[in-house]
Amino acid sequence: MPVHPKTFNDLFDEYCSVMKHTMSEKTLYTKIGYYKKHFRSKYGNLDFTDFRYKDAQSFVNELIEKGLKPKTIKNIVDIFKVLYRYAIRNEYTTKNPFSDVIIPKFDNRVEFKLSDEEIKRFIKAVLTFPYPQQRGIFITLLHGRRLNEVLSLTWEDIDFENNLYYIKAPINKARKNMAYQMTDLLKEVFLTQENIKYLNCPTSKYVFPSPITCKKIKDIRKSFKKLLKLARINKPMRIHDIRHLIATYSINTLGLSIEEVSYTLGHTSIEVTQRYVTPRAEISRKVINKIFQSVVGGRV
Repeated sequence: MPVHPKTFNDLFDEYCSVMKHTMSEKTLYTKIGYYKKHFRSKYGNLDFTDFRYKDAQSFVNELIEKGLKPKTIKNIVDIFKVLYRYAIRNEYTTKNPFSDVIIPKFDNRVEFKLSDEEIKRFIKAVLTFPYPQQRGIFITLLHGRRLNEVLSLTWEDIDFENNLYYIKAPINKARKNMAYQMTDLLKEVFLTQENIKYLNCPTSKYVFPSPITCKKIKDIRKSFKKLLKLARINKPMRIHDIRHLIATYSINTLGLSIEEVSYTLGHTSIEVTQRYVTPRAEISRKVINKIFQSVVGGRV
């Protein structure tokens, strides 16, 4: 007879073991971190089947009293909603005490405030950044990709023959296999990285490996600060804001359609076809080319 988990710690450990291949490494790491920091010491040894709605709401109230941001609280609550759904599917329990908890309302939209001139300076700084691998990472980010998508890219995802690169389901928010056509500039980036690979990390599977460990890069914040200095951007800007930059500039300045920009940023999923190839993969190339051409002119 299999032993069913009884405590929250037992349930959480089993969930992570069984479901780890269904989420990215970053997502799993984040869930484990939130659980250890905010829940394990006080509640971990309790029987999760005895946990009621009032207990779940009390836990949320504790997070509020700690001063956590509403978005962070939502992320933590979502972990337990999923954890209980896992328990229900396995018939360990019948109810989810977190399903109706109340968290503070929040507006997660970020107003991006760079002017067109600052955006152009930023793009030019990316194109002239003096460190080849970091320049390649930033150029790929300028193609609408999220940081984890870029740092997780492997050579299996690059299709030089068809000028396509793939962002696979485990590393994107849409949880769908996505295909994008390379611009000439991005193809040049990948070819440069291929040459760097043979010199520094010949056995690494990553397109942008750490030059020290040849494994996945974990942090590029120092390089991003250097980039902002080169671009003379003195306003607060996060790496994720590069995606806001693309959206703002494409729609408001270049007049591109929301549908085109949405696809470029990976907001619209596409169905898996033979080798992921789809005519819509051309859209991302069109959008990014127009952005670069508006800044530097000519073909990229």
